[in-house]
Amino acid sequence: MKGFRYTLFTVLVSVFCFVTPHSVKAQTTNNGTSSIADAQVESIKDTGKENTQNHQKILQVQLKILSGDLKGKEFTIQDNVFALPYQIHYNQGSKVIVAISDDGRGGKTVYITDYDRRPILLLLLALFLALILLVSKKQGALSLLGMIISFYIIAQIIIPQILLGTNAFVITIIGVLIIIPATYYLAHGFNKKTTIAVIGTFITLILVAALSYVFSYFGNLTGYANEEAVFLQNMFGSTINVFSLLLAGIIIGGVAVLNDITISQASIVNSLKKSNRNLPFRQLYSHAMDVGRDHVASLVNTLVLVYVGAAFPLVLLFYKTHTDLSLILNQEIIATEIIRTLVTSIGIVAAVPITTYIACLMNDRS
Repeated sequence: MKGFRYTLFTVLVSVFCFVTPHSVKAQTTNNGTSSIADAQVESIKDTGKENTQNHQKILQVQLKILSGDLKGKEFTIQDNVFALPYQIHYNQGSKVIVAISDDGRGGKTVYITDYDRRPILLLLLALFLALILLVSKKQGALSLLGMIISFYIIAQIIIPQILLGTNAFVITIIGVLIIIPATYYLAHGFNKKTTIAVIGTFITLILVAALSYVFSYFGNLTGYANEEAVFLQNMFGSTINVFSLLLAGIIIGGVAVLNDITISQASIVNSLKKSNRNLPFRQLYSHAMDVGRDHVASLVNTLVLVYVGAAFPLVLLFYKTHTDLSLILNQEIIATEIIRTLVTSIGIVAAVPITTYIACLMNDRS
């Protein structure tokens, strides 16, 4: 019990330190004349005017700065001066994020950039942590610790190296080769089942990496279908290889789903062997594959639906244009998701026989 409490304490402290926003204090941009701060809407008044570009009301909003050097000071601004693609509806007491810059006359220009969603995100995170710990107890706590390690490796090793100019594809593969054993052994213990899953995931990862490179290269994907990639290129120039960044994203997404399939197959084989020690290799493999096929069918379907759900507005947009389906699928933004989905799905399917074979081999010799 003492060990569990220590683990729980470590997990909660680590998660809190890692996810707590570092923007509680005002953040100054590189030019030193602009900053980001927290603020609260004190009052709202309709000016009776309308923005000519988006035909939405212009509001007079009184703001109180909650962080940074200007904490406690109040500013009155006219919101919706800029033509936004959406209308943000404020209420008195709403917490928002503001940008503050010098106006060139010794004063400050303040405008609202977004809602402050951090409190609700932290609440959702707290519910997630509580449910994990309630259902999985010690194993759940260790899984959360593994999650923290994954985030740490991505945030402190992979991303900084990419920004320094290291090939994103290569450094991501190295990173996940560290993440896989660390997270697997933490969540499932140091045992034969976990070792089988780690080996199966390593082998499948090689396949996923090879397929992602080959089909992305010969599919003439550039990585620029995502507008964020364009922003990165503008910010860092040739330092970041956008194509390798695309491949890195496929690798990380593939590893996320391989955990479930490899651990499951290793567990199935172990359970079958325990129930019948005399079960020959061929029958052991056949019975485990029967279960694995059902698992594959559900996982692949889930994966496709997840990707479609994430890009649903885009799907509706293409549907409305009545463009030929083959031309829609040929567009890079769609072709990228197709290759991502199919490569990951191939990895899932291949992981079942690969992991099952390794598990049967290791159990048959024990």
